Amino acid sequence: MPRYNYKAYGTNGAVETGEIAAASRGSALEALAHRGQVPVDLVERGAAAPIKWWQREIFAAGALSTAQLAIFTRELASLAKAELPIDDALRIVAVQPSIPARLRQINAKLLERVREGQSLSEALAAQDGAFPEYYWRLIRAGEAQGSMGSVLDELAILLERSAEARAQASSSLVYPAVLIVAALAAVGVITSVLLPAIMPIFEDAKATPPALLRVLAAGHAVLASNWLLIIIALAAVIAGMLSAMNNEAARFTLDRLVLRLPIAGRFVRERETARFARTLSALVRNGVPVLDSVRIAGGVLTNRVFAQTIQQAGEDIREGGVLSRPLSRSGLFPDLFLRLAVVGEETGHLDAMYLRAAEIYEASQQRQVQRLTTLITPVLTLIIGGIVGTLILSVMGAILSVNELALQ
Repeated sequence: MPRYNYKAYGTNGAVETGEIAAASRGSALEALAHRGQVPVDLVERGAAAPIKWWQREIFAAGALSTAQLAIFTRELASLAKAELPIDDALRIVAVQPSIPARLRQINAKLLERVREGQSLSEALAAQDGAFPEYYWRLIRAGEAQGSMGSVLDELAILLERSAEARAQASSSLVYPAVLIVAALAAVGVITSVLLPAIMPIFEDAKATPPALLRVLAAGHAVLASNWLLIIIALAAVIAGMLSAMNNEAARFTLDRLVLRLPIAGRFVRERETARFARTLSALVRNGVPVLDSVRIAGGVLTNRVFAQTIQQAGEDIREGGVLSRPLSRSGLFPDLFLRLAVVGEETGHLDAMYLRAAEIYEASQQRQVQRLTTLITPVLTLIIGGIVGTLILSVMGAILSVNELALQ
């Protein structure tokens, strides 16, 4: 018999909440009325509340973001560790206030498939790529071993760390972005408001304005007379960049160039190494075959050069080799990671060694982001302050020159 969660005014006028079993929604309303309660909300247990039009996501296709996966997995892991059945856990997740709109829709589909008799991993794999392969493969391994709670908890930790690193990198760019926008706004005000008021005075007096003001005035004139062509050119450049990003050969070339950069290259190497090591460790530890684990972990990587190297390494393993040899030949992975991989293969503790490597390089990345944030803020402040200060001094000098011309 269906069960309904209700919110109603009781006989004393206070709001009461609870659960009631009834054959239908109408029967539940009648039962509450017989009790002397006035219902204000009645939702079938596990049914997601209807999504308001302003809460719907515009771009609701494709894979879920890391932050969304982390929220969903943490909620599900907490319930699975309490040994609740999966269908009951999904019903409870559906009414959690922290779950965004698209996740509620997907959760409803998962619950429907689970109630039809599918396993959770099968339901996840059927969600049109919303969940990555490593995600549902790990859950399938947990289902086979009877360790769903621990697997979900491990997945939640992996996703939360990844989401935290991205959030930290994004927040680190907020202040520099504000500085750049403020500088552009100052230049825009000077170019569009002050220059048109000052330049005619120099022209009337047949005097030469300061060099910086002449450059700004020339730039303003070019923008004013060719703004349509400039917009078309920018649109063409953006379209070309988007086309290149969708071209695998161009993306591969760009990824290779990034790896050759002094600072960015090292950062990308350590990021991809940490991501590959942690994913591979989780898959191997939960019983996924090594060949499948390598293939799935390679699919998590975003750099095409790294992903191709892992794919080639999988072919070597298929022919009877070990993973560390092709990784060492590629020259992409750090020496410490390769040494830990060899130790793991020799001792049979591959998952533990890869987990240790992931922790090392994740900590290294965090330190790099902190150092970069600490350095970039004062440097940008000095650069932008110098630019804006130079502009203000030039304008003040021009104003003084205007006063002198007016007195002549």
